Amino acid sequence: MNSFEKFSILKKRSDITEAVRSFFIQKGFLQVETPLLAPHVIPESHIEIFRTEQISMYKKSRSLYLLPSPELWMKKLIAQGSGSIFQICKCFRNNEQSGMQHSNEFTMLEYYAEGADYLYSLKLTEELFKSLFLKFSPKYAEMPIKVLTIQSAFLKTTGIDIEKCPDFLSLRKAAINAGYDINESYTTWEEIFNLLFVSKTEPAVCGNGITVLMDYPVQIPTMAKKKEGKPYYERWELYIDGIEIANCYSEETAPEKVREYYRTETQAKAAISQVPVDVDASYPEIFRTFPECSGTALGMDRLVMILTGCTDISQVLSAAT
Repeated sequence: MNSFEKFSILKKRSDITEAVRSFFIQKGFLQVETPLLAPHVIPESHIEIFRTEQISMYKKSRSLYLLPSPELWMKKLIAQGSGSIFQICKCFRNNEQSGMQHSNEFTMLEYYAEGADYLYSLKLTEELFKSLFLKFSPKYAEMPIKVLTIQSAFLKTTGIDIEKCPDFLSLRKAAINAGYDINESYTTWEEIFNLLFVSKTEPAVCGNGITVLMDYPVQIPTMAKKKEGKPYYERWELYIDGIEIANCYSEETAPEKVREYYRTETQAKAAISQVPVDVDASYPEIFRTFPECSGTALGMDRLVMILTGCTDISQVLSAAT
């Protein structure tokens, strides 16, 4: 990439970021700026953390963590009465897979709509994208947005109905009967589901255009609300031409359910994580004053890739540094 191309992308990135900020401010969201470092993390067994050390000659040194999302601090603000908020900030994931769409350091847009659920956030996100597409990439503005449930997409692409496979043994049997090689290294429902979802469902359903997959199975733990009477969480993910761009929940607000998530994920993380972390066991208590809301995390670098026509995230990152 020559200097002209680099600064052309840098200018477009600046314009895109400003357009995003303006969109949320006009919608009445408060822009916030929270710390990148924290003394503890939200336990997520599948995410590795960067750990550092705060050294002080005045008090005891302590471990701090570079956060993979501003969620920890933003939810504290919501519990204290901030109302709807958004933030664009740097985030970090350790041991991240290398590739055209991944980086250990990346920029996240995270927004929480108070008094809303994941369906409202989907409409809000569609409106955001429509405004960005019209300004920066008109070809996407004409594309319809496909919305599918995980259950229907998985059934269509694998031949397996996950509603009939609620546990590990039933899913394993169904996968083997469908002709998939499920060896003894797979020991959980989530491992088998992810294998088939990544290799079959995502490429077939999300490869072209704009696609939303919604209602994720309860066997994959999250801090999202469970759908009434259904074995799914109120969660969706949005893809553009096969690239995952955004992830959204109707946020769980019941302290006892958040506490149970913390308990199980803390145990799982302790068993498999390469970087030991500290977890604040009192954090679920903030949900005693937590309003109904929906939170969305959106990868800004990937969005800039789409809007500038770049094919590798390094092109966007190098233009921004």
